[in-house]
Amino acid sequence: MNTQGLAFDEAPPLMLILRSFLLAPWFLAASGVVLMVAGPTVWVDRYTPGLLAATHLVTIGFLMLTATTAVFQLVPVVAGVGLPYATVLLPVVRWGLALGAALLAAAFLDNRPLLFALAATPLTLAATVFTVSAVSALRRLPKQKTMTPMIYAVLMLGVALVFGLIMAGERAAGAPVSAALLDTHPLWALAGGVFVLWAAVAAQVLPMFQGVRPWPTRVSLMLGPLILGLLLAIRAADVWAGGVWGAVLRIALAVVIATAAAHAAHRLRTRTRRRADAMTFFWYMGLAGLTGAAVVGGLMAAHIVTGLKAPLVFGFLAIAGAAVSLIDGMLYKIVPFLIWLHLQRQPGAPHVLMSSAIGERATKRHAVAHAVALGLGLAAIAWPQAFAEAAGAAWMADGLMLGANLVMALVFYRRLSRAGTGIVPHATL
Repeated sequence: MNTQGLAFDEAPPLMLILRSFLLAPWFLAASGVVLMVAGPTVWVDRYTPGLLAATHLVTIGFLMLTATTAVFQLVPVVAGVGLPYATVLLPVVRWGLALGAALLAAAFLDNRPLLFALAATPLTLAATVFTVSAVSALRRLPKQKTMTPMIYAVLMLGVALVFGLIMAGERAAGAPVSAALLDTHPLWALAGGVFVLWAAVAAQVLPMFQGVRPWPTRVSLMLGPLILGLLLAIRAADVWAGGVWGAVLRIALAVVIATAAAHAAHRLRTRTRRRADAMTFFWYMGLAGLTGAAVVGGLMAAHIVTGLKAPLVFGFLAIAGAAVSLIDGMLYKIVPFLIWLHLQRQPGAPHVLMSSAIGERATKRHAVAHAVALGLGLAAIAWPQAFAEAAGAAWMADGLMLGANLVMALVFYRRLSRAGTGIVPHATL
């Protein structure tokens, strides 16, 4: 494990980070419950109340919660610059996103303007606190180039959140939702925020945990500005230049994302740590989903693939196939590593292997269950009458298994942190 140059002394308290990571999987499980209860009608198009509710439970309650927490953890360790007042501000971000996700899902299901207004309040607070604290820390970086992509990711996430809050405000006022924002909001959130943030985190965790050769500096530095430039150009083309330029730019964006996914897959395949683990399995699934989403998005932009099902396939591959899979893989490395690190720092603490925090069999079972959930989700899009309830149940089980495994890691930590001495063998349960 390569930890050279990392400032672990600047890391925030362990439980401050774990509380957010432990909370996130239950929103994934809740999205499965919504899909299961809504039944086949949820897969008619991307604007059904049930699908909008489930999507935002995943994107805000799971993806945004883990992504913002990763920023609070990663920036101090990699750059040696702590986010100011993290012990106070991270709980505000955590519960703002959690409450906002729950209220927003209820608003989509019930279609009450009041619920949209209530959801916008904690989401605005969480977004403001996170953006201000992250930007204030990132601006103080001592010419730390490795964190440059994260600056762009935070910026584009902030823009996506603003677009989302504008649409929530329109629904709260009973006004029609801006048609332009229906496509712009997910594009900035997924291609701008989630994708660039993934690239920034991957450049740190893959060399550290998988023995992957470090990303070329020029690749890391150019990705954020390139994606931001394409998103701005797409927005300008949609407003002033008509559909042709918008299509060309969207295809270019899809090519950039597919190329980045292929680059990451190649580096993962040529890793020095040959033994595959949970992170390896989840990341191969995630990179396949990312590539698939880029291909479908490019075909949609070129009007080769049309119809109501195409946006569903694109969104499912981008969110469930790519983002959820990649974050699952990260959690299965970051959480055990943080636990192992804090145990090693305790006087008289037992010596343990990092992989002992979560049993290998448990993580592999979850990888299989996740692959099944992905398959059933795609089947539900194609044949909703046959697979809708099964897909919802599979996603509920997927979230429950991840949550249970992370709770297992917490129990492991608390048990051993009380032990004065001893050696714990590698866990296989």
